[in-house]
Amino acid sequence: MKPVLTTLSKITECLAFMNLPISTYNSEDFSFIKLHEIGIKLPLQSPTFRPDFFNLFVIVDACGSYTIGSKEYQFHSNQIVISRPESFASSYWTKIHKVYTISFRKNFLLQYFPAGIDTVLELGGENGISCVLTEKHMKYFEQTCQEIHEISVSTMAYKDELIANLILNLLFLTQLHHNSDSKLKLEGEKQTTIVSAFRQNMENNFSRLIRGEDTSLMRTKEHSRLLNINENYLSKVISNCTGKTINEWINEKLIDEIKYLLKHSDKSMKEIAALLAFSDLNYFCSYFKSQTLNAPNALRKEFDKAKKNKTVIYNPQLQCIRH
Repeated sequence: MKPVLTTLSKITECLAFMNLPISTYNSEDFSFIKLHEIGIKLPLQSPTFRPDFFNLFVIVDACGSYTIGSKEYQFHSNQIVISRPESFASSYWTKIHKVYTISFRKNFLLQYFPAGIDTVLELGGENGISCVLTEKHMKYFEQTCQEIHEISVSTMAYKDELIANLILNLLFLTQLHHNSDSKLKLEGEKQTTIVSAFRQNMENNFSRLIRGEDTSLMRTKEHSRLLNINENYLSKVISNCTGKTINEWINEKLIDEIKYLLKHSDKSMKEIAALLAFSDLNYFCSYFKSQTLNAPNALRKEFDKAKKNKTVIYNPQLQCIRH
């Protein structure tokens, strides 16, 4: 069965929907959970959320998968997975022996470290990244997670600032371990800020479309107006810094959104087309085929066939029934 598709985006809303513990230190800006200590019954297929926060999984010993947008990551031991906000995401777990999840919004870090974090939070221009650690490095990550937990449940002063510092440290270390062939090659603080603002505005636009709060897809003209930057200059900065044009960024994001809705929702082609600002169904189908060399209906049938033998039903009480 397809993951339950929700419209929830905030940390506390997502935790409450899954009946996961919401402690005093869990807020809309930060959450820390030891998944292996809360009695999850396996296998577990999570609902699909479109979070407005980053997720950092420190996987010491576990198995499963994590889908963000149209990309799927396999969970396995000694692994770090980080995902960006504003993309459809769901997880599937078959084993959870030791897993820490840290959820945080960008503002949680910005209030203490206002400069220099845009590059690390870009995740190489991807919706998510994954890297495998040596046992030695994983021990350090695990010790840091324990420290974050101890600080979060304490009453010490400036604890949020200490937690933000530890999270940022983990992000920098993950970036060092991640492959260096990232397409995102930022040059200069000003250009870093422009690229980050463009991506945030693009993702906000798609989030509003998905929620039915907007009816138009922003292109170069609209982005340049929002940023108060000349169109040609914006295009040059994005292209030079990321190796992709503005239209390539938008088209890739648009195709990811369409693919996810085709695979993981029961919305009709017409509904998906209207949701993502296509006024004509025929144009929607021809656009999708021109970008993917596949018809949208064919993709949906192919995915449904592949998932036929894997039906997992989500239970709000953290139980799953396999058929």
